[in-house]
Amino acid sequence: MKINYLMLLFVVIISQKSFSQISNFEIQKSIYEKSKSYNDPNVAISALYNMIALQPDNVLLKDSLMREYYAISQWAPAYMISREILLSDPENLIALEISCITLQNLGLKQQALNEYETLYLKTDRTDILYTISYLQFELKNFNESLTNLDILINNSLTEEMYVSVSKSDNSRQEILMRAQLHYLKGLIYSEQNNKDLAKISFEKSVEISSDFQNVIDKLNLL
Repeated sequence: MKINYLMLLFVVIISQKSFSQISNFEIQKSIYEKSKSYNDPNVAISALYNMIALQPDNVLLKDSLMREYYAISQWAPAYMISREILLSDPENLIALEISCITLQNLGLKQQALNEYETLYLKTDRTDILYTISYLQFELKNFNESLTNLDILINNSLTEEMYVSVSKSDNSRQEILMRAQLHYLKGLIYSEQNNKDLAKISFEKSVEISSDFQNVIDKLNLL
């Protein structure tokens, strides 16, 4: 009889604990949903941490937390969470792309390039190859950058694509990607002291986008 009573008491305690955890989770979920409707990322992040504490193996919660940090440009925690997600799910392309972007924004260009190259192999996306070629230019991997820029120039998809570029006055300008590709080639040739090829590339760029301020400025200096 005493044994049966102890077993019953044990079951009741476990049930109460399980119910309490479910109840706490639902409360935190409600807080999270309300904070999203009020556009309050700090409360949303706090609620997600509380839910993860209750369900530490829930990848969807970690994914939501990663996105919250990414949305408010908190690059370091967004990166750390993306890596944790990728450890359990290496084919998670969203986590991989956020890993790429956060590394780039943290100024870790070589690490970002490595990640982008992995992402490109998995997706074959034109915009990813553009970012790779730009990072290669910044890292002075000129031959690799030129190869990828030529691949992009010969890709029919880039005829209609636009990119946003920064200008010398820190404003931004939307231009056709093809113009930017030729502009980058011109910058590489300039770095290599090949002024003739640089001029040809800059002229091709301005033919595509006649109001492209960066290339106009470069041509005025030649």
